[in-house]
Amino acid sequence: MSWTNPRPAAMTPPVSGPLAIPGQGLDVVLRAQGVEAVGYARLLSQDGEVLWQWASTDRSDWTYAAASDGASRPQADARRAEWLARHYTGETEAPLAALERITAFDVDYPAVNRLLPVWRVRFERDDALTAYVHTGEDRLAALNDRRKSVLLLLFQTLHTWHWLDGVEGLRLSLIGLAVLSVLAMTMLGLSLVMFRRAPASAPPARRAHRWLAWLVWVPALMLGVSGLFHLLVQTPLRKSPPALPPAVAVSAMPTLSEAPQSLSLLALPDGSGLWRVQAHEQTRWIEAASGDALPLDESAVVARIAGLPLETSAELQKAFNAEYGFANKRLPVWRLEDGERRVFVDLASGQVAARTSAFDVLEQRSFSTLHKWEFLNPIGRGPRDGVLAFAALLLMVMAGVGLALRRRQRRVSL
Repeated sequence: MSWTNPRPAAMTPPVSGPLAIPGQGLDVVLRAQGVEAVGYARLLSQDGEVLWQWASTDRSDWTYAAASDGASRPQADARRAEWLARHYTGETEAPLAALERITAFDVDYPAVNRLLPVWRVRFERDDALTAYVHTGEDRLAALNDRRKSVLLLLFQTLHTWHWLDGVEGLRLSLIGLAVLSVLAMTMLGLSLVMFRRAPASAPPARRAHRWLAWLVWVPALMLGVSGLFHLLVQTPLRKSPPALPPAVAVSAMPTLSEAPQSLSLLALPDGSGLWRVQAHEQTRWIEAASGDALPLDESAVVARIAGLPLETSAELQKAFNAEYGFANKRLPVWRLEDGERRVFVDLASGQVAARTSAFDVLEQRSFSTLHKWEFLNPIGRGPRDGVLAFAALLLMVMAGVGLALRRRQRRVSL
């Protein structure tokens, strides 16, 4: 799948120039719309005008209004979805085949993508290129084409057993038993190979089966143990998404003496809010309730978002690793330590992206090393995947030879 997946034309959100100072403050616009509190808000440029965009308290809906006069823009979210899809795919000419708002995960957009709600933007092309975009964060959540959709269906049917979604206990039990049977078979086969010699009269197929067993018992254990560990740790019965901060009520607008490059309102766990004003590569933080400027740096702000003391050390992380895997989607993030737990904060959206314990890190390292074989990264991604694919092929060949021997043995016994 990684070799054939479609590649985005851009990896980062589009960057706009300075934004005009809004004629209508967010507090005025919200009162006119009858909105008392928001989960997040920002000023943005779209279709040649400056708009206010804000999220509902649970961040399930996004609303837009013109910053010049407060007029509602009901189609702005769909138009932004198309604009983002064309940015990330580089597709500027093909018409749209479908534009659909997605509020739940499905086969084409599985839960590993994390972000909801998103827009499914499908282009009228032979490969059915489809972008899933999150308009609240301007992120590309997933990129599919016809081939990837087929592979996703096969992967979820045969590997993750998505057809048992909704009965997680049953799915967990059946997959666990299947993996345990593979591990038991591997250990039993290894003991037979080590402690029981093959007779000199053994046919060539049986000798080949023994030699294959010597080659594949290590990969079989690596894949089985790490897969079972991953299954038990990542099950939805144990995992829950990070809680969203409470909504924030806006009672004052920050004073803007010049056009900002970025202006957003972040909600904090204590129910307060912070304005983030960026201009000329400088950032100012303003208390939403009073409009007072605060002498905070970004590390102190992310500590407040994480609900930790301001003096908690924080460092900017720009790449995925064993502690914060690619499934978390958001980058860059700030990494903070809270005892034995790691907290990762996405400052752009003002929310906690992940909380991981030492146990979670151990599982992620196990999965990366034993299941994805990232210890072979020094030889390059292509050769690494080739070695892993070859090991998987040997496992299937050994299983096929074993089944053939078993069938021949049954025929002889009859």
